[in-house]
Amino acid sequence: MKVVLKIVFIVAVAIVFHNSAYAQKPLKLAHIDSQELMRSMPEYDTAVVKLQKLQKELEGELENLRVEYNRKLEEYVNNQKNWTDLVRQSREQELQGMQQKTQVFQESAMETMEQEQAKLMQPVREKANKAIETIAVEQGITYVLEAQSLYFKSADSQNILPLVQQHLGIKKQ
Repeated sequence: MKVVLKIVFIVAVAIVFHNSAYAQKPLKLAHIDSQELMRSMPEYDTAVVKLQKLQKELEGELENLRVEYNRKLEEYVNNQKNWTDLVRQSREQELQGMQQKTQVFQESAMETMEQEQAKLMQPVREKANKAIETIAVEQGITYVLEAQSLYFKSADSQNILPLVQQHLGIKKQ
C-alpha cells in the first residue's frame, strides 16, 4: 500500500509540474515592416546617396565605353571598303574586343553595386534588428513577425514600428 501511495504521489507531483510548465504567460505577437523602418533611418539615406554616386560613376564609364565602340563601329562601316583584308580583320577584332570589354565591365559593375549595397546596408540592418529586439524584450513580446510576409494580422498583433522608431529617435514623417 505504501508503494501504491508513493506512485500516486509521484504521478500527482509530475502532473502538477507538467501543467505548471504549460501555464506560462501567453504568447504575445507583434509585427513590423522592417523595410519601412530601415527607409526611415538617416543611415539608410546616407547609404542610398553613396550608392547613387557609385551608380552614376559606373554608368558614366559604361557610356564612355559605348560611345567609343559606336565611334569605332561607324569608322569601320564608313571605311571598310577602302581597307585591305588585313586592316579590316584587325578592326573587326578590335570591335569584338571592345564589345567583350563593355560586357565584362557591365557585369563587374552590377556585381560591384550588389557588393557595395550589401556592405552599406549591413550596419543599417543590424541597428534596426537590435532596436527591434530591444523593444520586443521591453514589451514582453514573444515573437516579432515581418509585416510584409503576413497573410493575416490579428487585432492582437501589435505593430511595433512606431515604438522602434521612437527608440531610435526617428521622428515620424
